[in-house]
Amino acid sequence: MKHEIKKLDNSAVEVTMFLTKDEIEPVKAQILREMASDIELPGFRKGKAPLSLVEQNQKESVTGKIVETMLDKHYSEIFLKENLRPVSYITDIKTDLKDGNMDIIFAVDVYPEVELGEYKGLEIEKENFEINDDILNKEIEMILNNKSTLENAPEGHVAQIGDTVDIAFEGFIDGIAFDGGKSDSHILKLGSKSFIDNFEEQLVGYTVGQEGEVNVNFPENYQQESLAGKPALFKVKVNAVKLLNVPELNDELAKEYGYESVEDLKAKKKEEIETRETNRIENEYRGKLIEKIAEHTKVEIPFSMIGGEIRNRVNEMENQLKMQGIGMDMYMKMTGMTIEDLEKQIAPSAAFKVKSDLILNTIAKNEKIEVSDEEITARMEDIAKMYNIELAQLENEIIKNGNLDAFKGSVHAEVILERALKVVTDAAK
Repeated sequence: MKHEIKKLDNSAVEVTMFLTKDEIEPVKAQILREMASDIELPGFRKGKAPLSLVEQNQKESVTGKIVETMLDKHYSEIFLKENLRPVSYITDIKTDLKDGNMDIIFAVDVYPEVELGEYKGLEIEKENFEINDDILNKEIEMILNNKSTLENAPEGHVAQIGDTVDIAFEGFIDGIAFDGGKSDSHILKLGSKSFIDNFEEQLVGYTVGQEGEVNVNFPENYQQESLAGKPALFKVKVNAVKLLNVPELNDELAKEYGYESVEDLKAKKKEEIETRETNRIENEYRGKLIEKIAEHTKVEIPFSMIGGEIRNRVNEMENQLKMQGIGMDMYMKMTGMTIEDLEKQIAPSAAFKVKSDLILNTIAKNEKIEVSDEEITARMEDIAKMYNIELAQLENEIIKNGNLDAFKGSVHAEVILERALKVVTDAAK
């Protein structure tokens, strides 16, 4: 069997298999024998029709089975010989029959060639972080806010930015009330920018029971087209003004959060902030290094690889939403998007992730990075610790799902990428 490879755009290839009559006939004969045993044709008992008649009546099916058989037989052989790594399913299968010979033509995406940019000695500015009292106090303020309660303001209190008001309102355009523009009780924090235009600012100075009018303009890109770009008048009444009652920071409150004292809370929060910010800075620094390498790296990324990354992210998002009790359909309705919109939104970052992985895998190959079984085991032990279980228990759970080898493969790939990235960061200036 001879074959021909033709390169296509985006790291795809077109493969043509040239099969002679002598190669086709034995395969066709076997297929016809198998088909004939189950076929009943007019004038013949089941399984007794001549093979020539079976072929005549089942021509398309026979051709399809020949193609399937020949692909199964020669597919791996061709790509091994050509040193190509398929990364997608076969597409665009066509056949050309002539004088008993058969050409089978198909396309498939292959692992791309990467013309790597310089990856050592890169100069990227790295952010410097130093913890200070302001940063620590903001973190503690978040803790206190979680314990805070809204209480009615004293009589005569004048609403200010930062206060929370309970308002009744009704909206009008050209003197006519519009759908969705009315509420008898709506909680609104002034300054939150959750209402359009300068609605919230116009409530500053109101007291409980006060009525008034608020004039605003709907944005040109407002989601409800009938309101977009139009001026509106809202008749409002302040039902209540509420102030945030922030608890005192003391040892008793610290203990509620699992700390021994206020000093222990501050010390451990400081460590948490420093660890979090150090990790953030390091991740951003690594990202900038990869971006710089990517600028000078030439590679045609197969559409199927980007599509696979997009699907992985959508599936991951769907699983996260399920944990929150939200279905993907509900999320689509809430955001006004379609799956196609979401995929389009994800596509640029997915493409960069694929390119980054290709770059790091090429660096790993250049640097002859290898991962030992001991390293794989150590990483799996780390994963087990994250779930507070023993390694053996983790492996048993994975085995139940029948994908231990695939899991170890993903761990292997992850370690390879990390070590390749370390080569880049260690060599950076």
